[in-house]
Amino acid sequence: SLLRKRKDTGDSKDDKSITIAGTNETVKRWKLDLTEGYERQRRRMLPNYEFHGLYNIDENADNVEYVDEVGLKVNQEGVTGDDNNEGALDVSDEVQHPVDGRSSALDMEVTADLLKKMKLEKIVDDEEDDLENMEDEDNDYAAAADDALNTHTTFSVEDQSARANELESKKAQNVEDTDKINESDTGEREAEAEESDKTNISASSYDLITGLLKAGDWPEKSYNVNRCTGLEVRKALLLWCRNAIYVVDGFEQTDGEGLKGKINRLKKVTTSFQVNIRQHGAQNSDATEKTKSKEKVTESTEEEITYQHRSQRIAFGDLYSVYRRRYQLQQNALEFYDVHRNGTLIAFSNNVEREEVLSKVLATPLPSSIFSSSVLGGATSINYKKFMNNLRAKITSQWVHGKMSNFDFIMHMNSFAGRTYNDLTQYPVFPWVLADYDSEELDLNDPSVYRDFSKPMGGQNEKRAAQFRERYEALEQSYEFGDGPPPFHYGTHYSCAAYVLYYLMRLEPFSRLALSLQGGKFDVADRLFHNIGSSWSSASSENLQDVRELIPEFFYLPDFLVNSNMFDFGTTQLGKTVHDLTLPRWAKGDPKRFIRIHRQALESDHVSRHLHQWLDLVFGFKQRGKEAVAALNTFVHVTYEGQVDLESITDPVERESIIAQIQNFGQTPSRLERKPFPPRVVLSAFKERGLDFNALASLAALTPPFCVVGAPHRVYLRVLAVDTCKVGMAGQMDSSVGDLCHVKGQLLGVGRTCALILPSKKYYRFGGPNNGVSVHVSMTSARYREVNKVLSAHDGMHRGPISVAKPSLNGLWLVTGCVDSTVRVWKYNGQNMQLQATLCGHDGGKITCLDISTTFGSIVTGGSDGKILVWDLRTLTFLRTLHHPASAQNSVHDGSAKSPVKSVSINHKNGNFVTLLHSTVCVFDINGNLIAKQDPGFNFEGNEVPSCAIATDCPEWMESGIVAVAGHMNGDVSLWSIDYDTELLVLRHIFARASALLSHHGPSCVW
Repeated sequence: SLLRKRKDTGDSKDDKSITIAGTNETVKRWKLDLTEGYERQRRRMLPNYEFHGLYNIDENADNVEYVDEVGLKVNQEGVTGDDNNEGALDVSDEVQHPVDGRSSALDMEVTADLLKKMKLEKIVDDEEDDLENMEDEDNDYAAAADDALNTHTTFSVEDQSARANELESKKAQNVEDTDKINESDTGEREAEAEESDKTNISASSYDLITGLLKAGDWPEKSYNVNRCTGLEVRKALLLWCRNAIYVVDGFEQTDGEGLKGKINRLKKVTTSFQVNIRQHGAQNSDATEKTKSKEKVTESTEEEITYQHRSQRIAFGDLYSVYRRRYQLQQNALEFYDVHRNGTLIAFSNNVEREEVLSKVLATPLPSSIFSSSVLGGATSINYKKFMNNLRAKITSQWVHGKMSNFDFIMHMNSFAGRTYNDLTQYPVFPWVLADYDSEELDLNDPSVYRDFSKPMGGQNEKRAAQFRERYEALEQSYEFGDGPPPFHYGTHYSCAAYVLYYLMRLEPFSRLALSLQGGKFDVADRLFHNIGSSWSSASSENLQDVRELIPEFFYLPDFLVNSNMFDFGTTQLGKTVHDLTLPRWAKGDPKRFIRIHRQALESDHVSRHLHQWLDLVFGFKQRGKEAVAALNTFVHVTYEGQVDLESITDPVERESIIAQIQNFGQTPSRLERKPFPPRVVLSAFKERGLDFNALASLAALTPPFCVVGAPHRVYLRVLAVDTCKVGMAGQMDSSVGDLCHVKGQLLGVGRTCALILPSKKYYRFGGPNNGVSVHVSMTSARYREVNKVLSAHDGMHRGPISVAKPSLNGLWLVTGCVDSTVRVWKYNGQNMQLQATLCGHDGGKITCLDISTTFGSIVTGGSDGKILVWDLRTLTFLRTLHHPASAQNSVHDGSAKSPVKSVSINHKNGNFVTLLHSTVCVFDINGNLIAKQDPGFNFEGNEVPSCAIATDCPEWMESGIVAVAGHMNGDVSLWSIDYDTELLVLRHIFARASALLSHHGPSCVW
């Protein structure tokens, strides 16, 4: 086990949660972390502990090691596809979704006959009615919410008090429980309990769920909801408490409201599969585990009924944003995001309940949210639609003026249009960018390598476009004679759940969803996603049933292109083994190179000039009406918002069937603009006669770190300010600086045993005999006139002196390391310091360095034992160990003793880690893979040895950017970038003038 709990009775303030680190070698399977980071990217992989049970694999016998395509050609001779695999679960036609563009997309195409059989009535009659409906939407929602607030039954105050006291007594008995403490302090907890029972359990009160709540919380109202994750939907209760909302899976309230209602526990159907896994070193198909693909559903016998409950707490103080969402074509859902960017999609029974909860949330103080009063200038009431429209206008302006990347802007538009990762039927949609997947090299300055952004995928090839026009004209004639549905160009869509899983089938947890969608087994090899060039040809020219676009992962996540779990996808009819994705020639067989170039293409000047045309098709004025017809951009009418009146279908069975069929068709995003999107302003730093200084401000935002604006291939560094550190130096024998930053033209530094709290202009001081920290003023302000003034002191935070401390960029978190090798995580609210967890894993000695990123939820720690450990800030658990190259493990002096880790740092734009062990700088990705290391032949000796190294915020697609800055003992400052071909760090610049400006001890920190 990677994690282990232990009790400690020697300290009154002691560990609420203690985790013991193992090594990541014990984890054989990984899955994608579904929380979001910078630009809403999901990059991090988490241990997949349920993999073996899900796929019926003996964990002790699991010896799978990933091998690439070359290895498979040797090991898999004679392997055949599993088309004749017996025992597959029989499922109805409604849940079988073949996903290939060439063959099985025919099964997904919507025909006029099918639409006539469905006999659907639409809500909005025409485009003008749609406009009026959009304008009046908020008024209707507000009225419905007011009615609901006036009529909804609430709990009595006496009952609340009684239940709260009872809850307090229960909670007092469980203060040592790790999961409960984690949840109460971090705002989120997942508590799962499984048990077998011979009777259906029910209760007449909330006794079943009070044990899952934080002490002091008590539900004031409850709602029956569905929690949606991908395609997995679980019935749950949403509990409204004074300081938080809870979503508790596996419960349903019936027969009354409030405390008098009956709470029923719902059984959970467990699903497992038996799939073919390619074992490392297998020589033929007999060596591969060949078993039947099946789905195991719980038996009807009561002894095998399983109950599983997960409780998630979203504190209002930790709520970051909330969005209206559609679910099953109805405006009845909300999506909550906490400060960790963990999204929770909740579908209510009806729109009235949805609006009631939204109104209550917006009327609640939300200090950490986009709706906070500080953002709104002190406004007390929030008009949701007006706020979102203003926010969208602001974001659009930033993009137009070059202050936001194309990727980030498309993600924002998807979010505003109702697209979310949590619903595969409404997954974020991204455009095909490139049209050249055959060349050996790719010139991104050549317009011919790009797709035509003014046309949908169905219009990329003129011959195929003519066929779509003929179809539309034929359907239009039938519709005018009253014999048929409204005309459309395409019977398929550019985005649906099957297409998303078609792309992500290699990556957990999407592999299991793909199996569920396919009836318990993967589709035949020829219909799987195996060649990116072939998929482009199918979607752009070859297949009348394929007009799919891309998904966000194509621009940041190489993991989904690799079959790291070694699933046996079979072989094609041509004898090709389906394993890793076949990449274009210009990718040189490297998935990371493909992702980098693909992102560079998305951010290129050509795409920036034309992206607004694609936005008009998907989110704008060419989405519907005459403009859509002229642009060859009409889809089946039931895919558009407001076109189906589900309330008119009274038969619940028929209604569910209609919803399921429509969801399979795909859903068009909500329309955001009724006029053209503004084009992005693309500027050049150089004119015919010299430099254009007016363009520099727009170009600076997306210029790689330490590179010249307008000439990103050039690196430049100069002295901006020189000052003597005077803050936090009391009692310090030397003049070493512990932390520094540049704020509004002013250089701010603090002493060696200090750490800056950037948002509040304060700093922590640590290392004293009180085994704690004190908070001081770092800069004068209207409130604080005296620098170094003590604002608060927090004693006894560790058993020994604190050796290192690091606050988060937002100032809300503090991570401290002790001389006894422990690490503690704290929450700081400006007054109180609240212990969240104690992290143990270093082999004695003091903690020498650490860093924290709330953007990606990561903590990295280094110790005198030479270990570098990565922790999950969101769950406060161990993730993995970073392994330095062998050359850096031991000190060059004695050849045996491990060197202490000098520095660790996190890139807040991609989650990468920069580490310094002895004299070697290395860069690891967020999942612990070594990206680049210092050239072994490039050694620093004597006073040239680096003393610290930090990560910049350079994304990997900016290949010329500086990824690491190192300070050396002699005062030099060195800038490093990555040569991705050799996987080595390249020394781009050494600023030697710093030697004359810094003390003989060298830099102790770099900003």
